[in-house]
Amino acid sequence: MAEATTGGTQHRDYVAQLGSSDPDEVYGALRTIKNSVIGSSTKKALYVRLDVVAAVSAVLASAATGVASRIQATAIVGSLARSRTAGAAVAGGAVARGVVAALVRQLEAGTDARLVEASERALYALLAHSETLGAAGGAAEDALVAQVLGIIGSDGGGGGGDSAAGARAAIRLELAVLIVARLCVSEARQYMVANTGVIDALVRQLARTPAHVRLQAATLQALAALSYENGEICAALAEVGDGGVAAAVVRLARADDAHVRLHACRVAANLSRMRVLAGGDVQAVVVPALVRLVREPAGDVDAVQALGYVCHEDADVQAAARAAGAIDALVGRLAAAWAAAQGDFGDAARFAREARAAFLALGTVVSTNEESRRAAVDAGAFGHIVRALGHGDAGVRSAACLCARYIVRSVAICRTHAADAGLLRPLVGLLEDGSSDVQATAAATLVNLLSDFSPLRADALRLGLLPRLAALLDAGAPAVRRNALWAVRNLLVNVDDATRAAVVDAVGMPRLLALSEGADAALREHAVGALRNVAADSAAGCDALVAARGAPATLHLLAALAARPDTPADRPALVHALYLANNIVVRSDAHRAAVAAHVPLVQAVVAHVESRAPEVAVAALWCVSSVAAAAAGDDAAAGLRLLRRLGVPQVLARLLADPALPLEVQDRVKGCMDSLGCTDGLGAGASPDDTT
Repeated sequence: MAEATTGGTQHRDYVAQLGSSDPDEVYGALRTIKNSVIGSSTKKALYVRLDVVAAVSAVLASAATGVASRIQATAIVGSLARSRTAGAAVAGGAVARGVVAALVRQLEAGTDARLVEASERALYALLAHSETLGAAGGAAEDALVAQVLGIIGSDGGGGGGDSAAGARAAIRLELAVLIVARLCVSEARQYMVANTGVIDALVRQLARTPAHVRLQAATLQALAALSYENGEICAALAEVGDGGVAAAVVRLARADDAHVRLHACRVAANLSRMRVLAGGDVQAVVVPALVRLVREPAGDVDAVQALGYVCHEDADVQAAARAAGAIDALVGRLAAAWAAAQGDFGDAARFAREARAAFLALGTVVSTNEESRRAAVDAGAFGHIVRALGHGDAGVRSAACLCARYIVRSVAICRTHAADAGLLRPLVGLLEDGSSDVQATAAATLVNLLSDFSPLRADALRLGLLPRLAALLDAGAPAVRRNALWAVRNLLVNVDDATRAAVVDAVGMPRLLALSEGADAALREHAVGALRNVAADSAAGCDALVAARGAPATLHLLAALAARPDTPADRPALVHALYLANNIVVRSDAHRAAVAAHVPLVQAVVAHVESRAPEVAVAALWCVSSVAAAAAGDDAAAGLRLLRRLGVPQVLARLLADPALPLEVQDRVKGCMDSLGCTDGLGAGASPDDTT
């Protein structure tokens, strides 16, 4: 214990010596600290606790500090910024004390070459923390950009060469290009960097002969950062040079060097997502290259992320990924990550990053294709998912939920493998997770598992699902509330009256009615959809809905919901509202006449008959047909008179005369005309058993 105390005191003394007025004492302390922290995470943590960042920052800020001491102090900053545990805190403390500005000043012309190199490396390490540059201030940012672009523009020795000077110049150019990559941490900074003209300089690097491999990889990394999720810059890249960047990145996706292949594929993925790169090249070259990189035992996790990114919402690219063996490669990556995490030198942070990337990429690859989902199950994906649902990292749990959600989109898998895999119990438990992201993805996964065809619905109710879902409707995170309400809506599809009453009692009819009037479009959609399902094929459900507020207030609500504008955002809720009114007319003996004769409601329904959206027009026409057919019971004849007074027969005739009318709308128009007595021999058809 005494030895440890002595050691701790000694390190504290070294930090104190940095404030000495003796330059030699300061240099000696800096050199000792630098030698201690390089390569030692323990010493880095120790010196961070001793507030060495403040002391070193003061050394760099002093005009009296000589070159030798500056080199040592700069190396300390760079080493501490690379700490996996304390790097972000070091960067924040350094920036707050003006270190970025001091390092940029050390890049100025005439500065000692060794100090310039140390400063560039330290800046590169600091910029790994995305918040660093923003906190540094505009002047430091502008100066840094000017410096690195000057290096790239001068291009001295960038092609490599046998001389030591050429090698040093190439290394400096590579580092400057990598700093550009780290500058592009937001859309605003992407544009800021692109507007300097650096794109032309970067593209020239790709055409170098002979190629400098490390510089080539760095250049592609910078282009990937510049173009990520930025359609304008992707379009600009397509027009730069002879034939743009697309041909170059496809060619480099076949390169011998793994880093060049990886970053070429990342650029290609960006161009593909922005529809700048031809789909054939992506499917034939880029996807197979990424799958090969994923298969490599020491492959970079960025390859996994790039594979998921390029496959996002593109069924053709997903099919190419499946054909290239992506599913087996990703499941194999998960197995390897678990094995590595259990070893003596297991890295929890690395495992979490690997697992998150693999689950998200696997979910994306299988998201649109039934054959891909079966392949994932056959490869053993469910075993990894169930294990990950209990992992300590919230990101791993959330990614596993998302992967499961896409796999159980399959009806066949939901009926068979999902039940056998043991997914249900941990998913229900995750509704009470401490992370709102996990709660949201768990609820979204349960949406698919609670469909009427799923054998797990009854088991979920026995596991206490209902009170958990009801509690989530009051959660602070909007995504949690929406997905929980979506799960409630699915629970109400094709249920018996006892289950319907249990769900409504747990959630509360007043709450569903209130949510149907809320400002959140997604919540409103699911709330009105849930009410539609409550009233579907159930007189008891209709009566319970109306009883919650009374007939006048319920009719007013239905009229308000049906009168909402037919916009893309409001359309799903509007369709549900029209079918909800239809369900009450069809199923409720007690309330059909009141609905059919309610002028504002019927007017709102009729106004949507001519909607350009077929799903809206069909829903409105079903409701019109049901109101008209209800007249046969004598107590709803007012509804038929109202429809005629509103000119519905003339509207229907006009629609039927439209040669561009979609077939599904045309069929419903004919049914309505028959219900209104406008035609002979055109069957009205039966009202749907309507749930959604």
